Amino acid sequence: MEKLFDAEGITSSERYFYTPSSFARKHLCYVQEAGCLKSLKPHASIRENVESFLFFYVREGTGCVRYEGKTYELKKGDAVFLDCREHYEHESSVSSPWELAWVHFDGAKAEAVYPLFKKQNAEQPVFMLGRHEEEAAELIGMLLADKGENSIEAELRSDGVVTRLMLLCLQLAGEKKEAVVFDGIREALNEELGKSAPTIDGIKEALVARYGADIDSLDAFFNARYGISIEGYAANRMLNKAKELLRFTIKPMQEVIAESGIGSEEKLRSLFMENENMSPEDYRKKWAQWIKG
Repeated sequence: MEKLFDAEGITSSERYFYTPSSFARKHLCYVQEAGCLKSLKPHASIRENVESFLFFYVREGTGCVRYEGKTYELKKGDAVFLDCREHYEHESSVSSPWELAWVHFDGAKAEAVYPLFKKQNAEQPVFMLGRHEEEAAELIGMLLADKGENSIEAELRSDGVVTRLMLLCLQLAGEKKEAVVFDGIREALNEELGKSAPTIDGIKEALVARYGADIDSLDAFFNARYGISIEGYAANRMLNKAKELLRFTIKPMQEVIAESGIGSEEKLRSLFMENENMSPEDYRKKWAQWIKG
């Protein structure tokens, strides 16, 4: 694979290459290259058609990245998450050559997550780490600690680290948008779900009243931010409540339906068949601690 930051003589770098196993390629997010560099003199690099995703952040200095026809100026604490299959360029500045830390990775999980990140980040590859810069440094440091090891243990560790890194990208991409638009909507939704016998309609009405926006706008934002609709999120939480009641109480089914907020026996049975492939009665028989024999 072509080196991501290949600038011999004009950078000082620590890098490790990884050759993923067939198991990792099939099942995991696998690392291809990770490292840190310091520019010794200003330089530009151009890449495209690389089968990989790239995360890097600016430790010191300044520079820019050009991606999908746009130029983004970068400074300390700025991060980039992009698809290297597309044409991109990165360039250290003349006045303040940068220091970077990066990881180059691929896998089906990354292919699924990246469109979610782009959607949440207004189709841009750049975002600010802010107070999370130390966390990003720690995660890349964990990858560097393996020094190119390709054992199954190392590959499973790397999969976990890259997953955490992508989660950080998603959280920070959405954080900026949420602060401007519907601050704390998930917390508000959880608050409504925690009330006695919530209903989907009641929850929607409460959110509309709280934010002064129509439910379609709220739902579009929530879906873009969390990858699930308000109703889908609420139904999932209600199903979990129903499971809790079935496992740890002897309450009859109608009380379970009311207290969970699911609202009807038909809906309850539909949710259990869809998610557990069994009826609520069978779920209780299999899981309830108070049933003996």
